[in-house]
Amino acid sequence: MNIPRRFAICTALLVLLTPAIAAVAEEIEKAKTGTHGTFINEKLTVNKQERLYRLMVPKLLDLKKPAALVVAFHGMGVDSSKVMPHYTRLDSLAAEEKFILVYPEAVGRSWGVDPKKVTADLAFFDALIADISSRYEVDANRIYVLGMSNGGYFAHLVGKERSTKVAAVCSHSGPLGLQTILGINAERKFPVMIVHGDKDFLFNVKIARDNRDKYQREKHEVQYVEVAGLNHFWAGVAKINSQIWEFFEKHPLK
Repeated sequence: MNIPRRFAICTALLVLLTPAIAAVAEEIEKAKTGTHGTFINEKLTVNKQERLYRLMVPKLLDLKKPAALVVAFHGMGVDSSKVMPHYTRLDSLAAEEKFILVYPEAVGRSWGVDPKKVTADLAFFDALIADISSRYEVDANRIYVLGMSNGGYFAHLVGKERSTKVAAVCSHSGPLGLQTILGINAERKFPVMIVHGDKDFLFNVKIARDNRDKYQREKHEVQYVEVAGLNHFWAGVAKINSQIWEFFEKHPLK
């Protein structure tokens, strides 16, 4: 075979194979790098500020398939690495139901108590979702948020401000913030689950009932769970956790 002919054949093969090579390269570039495990002190820099979070990826989760992501906001003064996972037992729920679970850590251990902090914490939420989605196959239609107390307040707020991204919300013992005095006014009528004890000493149960009514007036789907005899604590773990997950499962974004 002469050189010109050999060159022509090689050129033709290169033209034919280039799309396939490019596709393989693209898949390699898209490959997720996440692994199973519990990662206690994950770090993320948002607007030049270091933020922390705890990530739990169940061993039996198929990393090749899109998974639900649940973001759990701790209460005021509570840490995300030990206390929140301990008293909610959400790790066990994630392992059983095979979803990715993340506990973000608030600066000063409180969420969005002033406008500047609200902006910073919402930016953290956005960056957190983007970061985890870059490492794992996250189902964009099954991103859920929940929170306890001050974290419950922030779950309400994230639902309101990110209603086209968050599929459903659960607030446990948390109030609505001042941002909703004139109404929820969310872009999307996101489903919300409200859990509250009728003996709550910090946020009287009337607050939860008012929250329920406000959502219902604005045509949100609301599941209201009032727990008899419960003070400002997480409700009976096994029962309430399964109820929360059942609510989430029924409400994908699309």
